[in-house]
Amino acid sequence: MENLFIKNRQGNKIVVNLSKSNNQTGLVFVMPGLGNIKEESNIQTFVDSFADKGFTAVSFDLTNGVGESDGDYSQATFTGYYNDLSDVIEWSKSQDWYQEPFVLAGHSMGGGCILRYGADHPDSLLGIAPFATVIGGHQTLAKFGRDDLVAMKIENTKEVVKKIDWEPFKKDILKYDIVPEAHKFTMPILMMVGDKDIGTPLEDQMKLYDSMPDNKEIHIIKGAPHTFEEAKHLLKMKQIIHNWIDNKLVK
Repeated sequence: MENLFIKNRQGNKIVVNLSKSNNQTGLVFVMPGLGNIKEESNIQTFVDSFADKGFTAVSFDLTNGVGESDGDYSQATFTGYYNDLSDVIEWSKSQDWYQEPFVLAGHSMGGGCILRYGADHPDSLLGIAPFATVIGGHQTLAKFGRDDLVAMKIENTKEVVKKIDWEPFKKDILKYDIVPEAHKFTMPILMMVGDKDIGTPLEDQMKLYDSMPDNKEIHIIKGAPHTFEEAKHLLKMKQIIHNWIDNKLVK
């Protein structure tokens, strides 16, 4: 795996992890959620699962996040994260391993961003895998308040509590609602959610799932919370991804 440093449209550094396949069968971009980093076990499981099947995988830390990229978590917004995804993909187009159509995978708000990108650029995509995804601002604000979206960041070897500037975040995410655009998702869709997820619960996931065309599947992971960390949940996740790749993406 290779660490790369690129700039987003604001000139801020984005740290990218590239897992390049020697015999590439496809390309996947994997996006973490709010308060998460590219090394999270669930993000790495996505990367490894696709790498197992010959995909080159690109993951990255978000600006205004808690990873290695530039910015301050207090300034995090859905639009800013969506723009980071778009900028990483745009940069990738100049690389020798770039190919279309490609796959997008993402967790939580990262899932919301990949869905937004898929609705905006459906012809670029081979498939989309939103995991425990945010489906809209109203659903998010019904579950989370000002004090719920705190995150930990390592600064000078110490863990520091970071908080979002709530009003700009709230105003921005209320612009997002992907369910009315669900008809655009004609490519293969893989959704996953834990049955203990209280942030993006199954009933919210089903609002999106039921509105999509037929080329879709959803998997409910017993005992799993919003972010998968236990080995048994990660193993189940990998098996589901492998099967989806074999059955839907690789001919």
